[in-house]
Amino acid sequence: MTQRRPARSALGLLLSGLLLAACGDGDVPGSGLAPSEEPLGTREAAMCSGLSVTSLTLDGISTYEGELAGAGTYAVSTFANAVSLEFSVDGQTPSSIERPGASGTWSYSRTGVACGPRTFEVRAYPMIVASDGTKAVCRESYKSVIRTVTEPCPTTASVSCNRISTTTVRCTGTGSGGSGSYTPSWRTSVYSYYDQMEFSWPSYLDMWTVDMSCGAVSATATAYDVLRLDFKVTGSNGVTSNTVSSPNYKCAPMYY
Repeated sequence: MTQRRPARSALGLLLSGLLLAACGDGDVPGSGLAPSEEPLGTREAAMCSGLSVTSLTLDGISTYEGELAGAGTYAVSTFANAVSLEFSVDGQTPSSIERPGASGTWSYSRTGVACGPRTFEVRAYPMIVASDGTKAVCRESYKSVIRTVTEPCPTTASVSCNRISTTTVRCTGTGSGGSGSYTPSWRTSVYSYYDQMEFSWPSYLDMWTVDMSCGAVSATATAYDVLRLDFKVTGSNGVTSNTVSSPNYKCAPMYY
C-alpha cells in the first residue's frame, strides 16, 4: 500500500502569509537591513532650534607693543547652557574658546599684532552641553561685535654726519613712519682726554642739522677728545623713535 505525505492545510498557509505581511521585509531576520537612524545634523538642528545669544559686549580692547587684549560679557537664551566664542584680527586666523554657563565673562589676548589700525571681531554661538559631555554648537544663530583698534607705529630715526672743515662736523637727522609731525632732539657726548671721563648733555633741540666744533687731529695723534652725537625724534602721537648715533670723531683736546 502506498503511503501519502500529509498535505498542509489551507488555513496554515494563510496564517504564514499574514505573519510575513505584518512583519514587513525590513524586520525579517537575516534580511541584513536595520531600522534607519536620524542624521547627526538633523538632531543638532532640532536641539538648536530657537536658541540664540541674547547679549554680547566688548567692554575694552587695546594693543600695546604688539599685544592685543580685550574682555567682555555674554548671555545665551533659555535651554542653552554654554557659549562658543570666536576671535579674529583683520578677518584672519580665527581662534575660539568655550565658556560654560548661560552667562558670564570672557577675555582674549594675542601677541604679534602689527601696529596701525586693526579690525577685531568676536562672535558668540550658543551651545548645549549634555550630561554625557556631548556638545552641540549652534552656528546658525550668533551675535557679533566688531571694533577697530589702533596702536601708533613708532617713528624711525636716522642720522648722517660728515666733516665739513678742519674745525667742524655737521650732522643731519631724519625721521620716518609714525604719524604727524616730528620733534628732533640731540644729545652731545664728549670723552675728555684731560679729564679721562665722558661728559654728556642735551643740545640743539628742535633742529634737524647741527654743526659741532671738532678740530681735526692727525691719524697718529695720541692726545684727543672723542665726539659723538645721539639723535631721536618724537612723533605728534607721543611715540619716541629709536636712538641713533653718529660715528665717533677724534677732536683736538679741549677743556670742559
